[in-house]
Amino acid sequence: MAESASDRVVPQEVLDELSHASLPPLPQLSPSSTSEDDKRLCWVCLNSEEDEDEEDIAQNGPVEWVQPCRCKGTARWVHRACLNRFIDEKRKVHFDDKVKCPQCNTRYIVKAPKMGFLYTFLDEIDVQVQRVSPVLVGFMLAKAVYWCAVTHGAVTVMTVFGCDDGLECLETTSPVILLLTLPSIPVALVMCKMICWEDRLWLFIRNQYSKIPFMRYILPSFAPPEHPRSMEPIPPLFNHVCGERTLSGALLMPGIAALVGRLLFDSVESNWQRTLLGGLTFVAVKGVLKIYLKQQRYLRSCQSVIMDYPKRQSFDPQPSE
Repeated sequence: MAESASDRVVPQEVLDELSHASLPPLPQLSPSSTSEDDKRLCWVCLNSEEDEDEEDIAQNGPVEWVQPCRCKGTARWVHRACLNRFIDEKRKVHFDDKVKCPQCNTRYIVKAPKMGFLYTFLDEIDVQVQRVSPVLVGFMLAKAVYWCAVTHGAVTVMTVFGCDDGLECLETTSPVILLLTLPSIPVALVMCKMICWEDRLWLFIRNQYSKIPFMRYILPSFAPPEHPRSMEPIPPLFNHVCGERTLSGALLMPGIAALVGRLLFDSVESNWQRTLLGGLTFVAVKGVLKIYLKQQRYLRSCQSVIMDYPKRQSFDPQPSE
């Protein structure tokens, strides 16, 4: 519901202060009464009196200026229409009638006519709905994420145990237990995906390479490079965690494990054992390949040399005879 600064009722405490105040009313100043030392500049639209268009003044009348706060100098002047828009925008963001000057922190005194009971009732409902809407949106998003986790957990159970055995397991289990355990399945998958065991194994092999006999024949790619930069500390290249990669890999892991299990361990009759063997095989092979890639990147970084930029040879013309 749209509202302007003139539609709001002045708070009761402000009215009490105004009723007991003995200050004389401020004189209405016109643009022609200002001196050269007191030029008016609207701090909202940054337009001065000199920027006013004569045609607009002839059609709509002179622009109304106000001094709504304790600011001094040119900052104390502002167009009434610009200030109304500023107050409306602040109320939409903060849902509060107590709008203050952003410079001197003075609360604007807005005098509005009294409205009927229906307007007050609808206005209060509109304000409360605006305040509650972000909470409701957050609750609905959390509920959507929860039910997505429940659905993915049920699909994971049917993928691991098979369609028939998985459905039978879900039907025979208590609904309360399912609502508590199924959402934890994707959470556990993501947490397991975040364990970087390849980094620890790579560091162990690299540090213990010279101490383990026959290691150069088993893993020749881990031989230390013959380069001066080989002694420099190279940071791990897989120490960062990519959220999209981790999440997608964790959620796709049950399907990949089931597929690898059917391809390599088709002779195993139990569905969950075949899926478990397929998952372990996939993780092991992927870990070995990642360790190899990490070591090759490390060697490439150690053996890289920054070259000087080739300088152009200056053209020296031969002297003429």
